Amino acid sequence: MKHIRVFGLLSLALLLTACTGGDATVSPTPAPIPTPVPPTPTPLPEGATTGARIRARGYLVVGVRYDLRPFGYVTDEGKVAGFGVDVGRDLARRWLGDEQALQFRQVRSDTAIERLQAGDVDIVIAALTHTKEREAGADFSLPYFSDGQALLVRATDAGGIGGPTNLEGRPVGVVAWEEAQYALWGAVEFTPTLQTYDRFDKAVAAMGRGEVDVVADMRHRLFWGAALLPETVIVGQYTTAPLAIAFPQNDPFFADLVNLTFQEIVADGTYADLYGRWFAPEAPPAVERWPGNETLSLDDAPLLADAPDTIGAIQARGRLAVALVSGRAPFAYADTTGVSVGYEVSLARLLAERWLGDGTAVDFAPTTVEEGREMVRAGQADLLVGGLAHTRAAELALDLSLTTYVAGEGLLVRAGTLITDITALSGQQAAAVEGSGSREALLAAAQEAGVSLTVLPRPTLEAAIALLEEGRVIAVVGDRVDLLGRAYATPELDVHRLRLTRVPLALGLPPGDSAFRDLVNLTLQALKAGGQFDALYATWFSDMPPALEVWPGAPYRALKLDVVTSP
Repeated sequence: MKHIRVFGLLSLALLLTACTGGDATVSPTPAPIPTPVPPTPTPLPEGATTGARIRARGYLVVGVRYDLRPFGYVTDEGKVAGFGVDVGRDLARRWLGDEQALQFRQVRSDTAIERLQAGDVDIVIAALTHTKEREAGADFSLPYFSDGQALLVRATDAGGIGGPTNLEGRPVGVVAWEEAQYALWGAVEFTPTLQTYDRFDKAVAAMGRGEVDVVADMRHRLFWGAALLPETVIVGQYTTAPLAIAFPQNDPFFADLVNLTFQEIVADGTYADLYGRWFAPEAPPAVERWPGNETLSLDDAPLLADAPDTIGAIQARGRLAVALVSGRAPFAYADTTGVSVGYEVSLARLLAERWLGDGTAVDFAPTTVEEGREMVRAGQADLLVGGLAHTRAAELALDLSLTTYVAGEGLLVRAGTLITDITALSGQQAAAVEGSGSREALLAAAQEAGVSLTVLPRPTLEAAIALLEEGRVIAVVGDRVDLLGRAYATPELDVHRLRLTRVPLALGLPPGDSAFRDLVNLTLQALKAGGQFDALYATWFSDMPPALEVWPGAPYRALKLDVVTSP
């Protein structure tokens, strides 16, 4: 903007000079005022990281939609506005100290990834669906919007049309050859009455004329339809498709910067405020929260980043190398014969079976959490298992898979204790390890529920469990990972399903290897879809398995690895 103002002043001066009368006295030409020349920035090497490029140029380049209200559009005044625009400005403010230190460039859903790969934009916030196919060309943040197929209906019809099952005999407008018609066919047992149109706005206009009762499409487009046709509402979402921020692959620092910053945007209420501004009265979706206070600064961005080839290493050795944090029952531990067993041990074997055709082609190396992280970072192990909490600190140390278990503060009780929810603890006594934070978590949950109870602090978990075994307390509150190990060792004890807090657990992966992280996550999703994930979970836990984030589409790569054989 400073350059534009300078140019405007110079242009005005030239114009005034040109308008001077011909008889005016000609004054000596003044010496030109020297214009400060900005220092020439040091050229960045080829392959410089995204953070280094943003830092060198001094502003962020954000790909947004110009045609999709309320995600991104051009106002009547010619300005770009929308949810994605506001998120971009907030990122610029947090990273560069100025919400105006950014450029917006128009992208389309079919070209956004190409623009990202070409370096035309640093990030894309353009209602881009996180699909399995798009994983081939970009990395994605946690989802900021839960998209999916839904219905646009007149407000007066909303009481009678709550979803696809209410559409029998009603004409439904869809865009020809788009996903909506196929999704409807799969969602109902009858044959829907479909009217096809070559454009979405034509389908909405037909609804306004009374030609159709409903328009079926993705929610992110139906918001536009609701703006085109007043007195309409969106109802009955029946598929799920996450929208997320897209950014370049194999750039671990920038991936951490985006995700940790998004965590801050959620934690300080900015996300809720922006969501309410553009999508009210709809409430924002729940966003997975990672414990911790770790943050990153753009000033710390490395100049270059190396991407390991974990898949190539696995193919070359024909086996999966797993660092195992032992003694973490039921996640990873040694049985009485010394064999590695546990939920995540079995999960690693399922991965080996899918990738290599042999569930026994796994080498487990017992280690500690700290040493295991270094083994994965150094390429000595492909995975780290053993109840690894997905915290902000863990995110900075490694890449993490999709959530495989939801831990957090829980309750250890005597088997058979009838506790439906926290209100059953009213007037009771519980125990906690002093200084662990568990006591505060329980008291906070009790206060929120209007429950009065007493929490007895004890110096160790063993001392707290002793009170439970003696019948002096109804429960011991603590980290579920620690409590589960004690429950497995003592059949008379059980970990209740109630979670006072929620902490995701995940598999530790080499940082900056997008292809291997894709392989892990796509395989986890395939195991979930095929029922193997839930079946394995049920053999180790009595509660419901986590709902893995689902990316629509088919995997962009085969999940079976070709093993390199020596001649």
